[in-house]
Amino acid sequence: MNRKRASHAWIGGAGFILPPVVLEIEPDFVVGALLSRASPAGVRRMAIETLDSGVLEPSPTQANVIKPELLARSLRAITRTMRNGGGRLGLLLPDAAVRVNIVSFETLPPKRGELEALLNWKIKESLGFPPEEAKLSWQITHAEAGLVEVLVVAAKRDVLRQYETALKTLRYAPVLILPVTLALLALLPGDLSDVLLFSHVCSGWVTHAVVEGNRLRLWRNRRLSSPAGDSGASEVLSEAARAVASVRDRLGLEVKKAWRCARPGAGDGPIEEMSRLLGLPVENISLGASFDASLASEEKPLFAPFGAPLAGLIANSGSAS
Repeated sequence: MNRKRASHAWIGGAGFILPPVVLEIEPDFVVGALLSRASPAGVRRMAIETLDSGVLEPSPTQANVIKPELLARSLRAITRTMRNGGGRLGLLLPDAAVRVNIVSFETLPPKRGELEALLNWKIKESLGFPPEEAKLSWQITHAEAGLVEVLVVAAKRDVLRQYETALKTLRYAPVLILPVTLALLALLPGDLSDVLLFSHVCSGWVTHAVVEGNRLRLWRNRRLSSPAGDSGASEVLSEAARAVASVRDRLGLEVKKAWRCARPGAGDGPIEEMSRLLGLPVENISLGASFDASLASEEKPLFAPFGAPLAGLIANSGSAS
């Protein structure tokens, strides 16, 4: 069973339609994919370009694209293998490029402008930049009498503009922009009442999310001081333990199981060690259906290490058979 979440574009409340082309931009690499919504849905083309150190430094408050000419060169190389797709594109950003908040209210105002103002006010202390410089996406994740929970993703407009500028030269306009881990959450299996921990390690960063049914209850993202080897694995495990303890102490929630995704092949330690430390069963996330069935033989090896967010987008869009 796939959990449908993160189904929102940067225009608050917009429906989620799977774009024909998806780009994921990370500090170490760029992934491009041509997707098909036809049954069976899947990935038709994939391409990878590595990025040199210092080209991209994700941050929610500072410039991200340090060497735009090198990023543009990698993007051009990627998109040469993709059909234009009508210029419509999904863009997956590093988690560290945005702020993710879960906020609650008794009720929400009916008008969009009033709602945006309320959300900006609620998250302003966490932004690190003036709220008027934020571009917001939101999704109501829980509603009951006297309580409405909203998932809010905020990007600084100048930061977002850097990525959009890089795409304009390629004649693409993003119709969907998400931090990558939100795309991955759709791959979490289990009953909708389960409380699950998800650990995503990529390009020297780790994100931990705790979900309860369709509710995101916790989001933690941090840079690993020593990404490689045992030191990096130890940091990931420590962050996982903090996430589990945080939802237990603040929300009274007991995590039942942990899932993890390390890309591309990032070392986050043996599953047995993570399970022992957390006192929980731990599994690597499964990519589910054969979303790579249409890929050419030379591109199929790219899917396992890089394709999980693509599988998440397809699953979340309802296109998966």
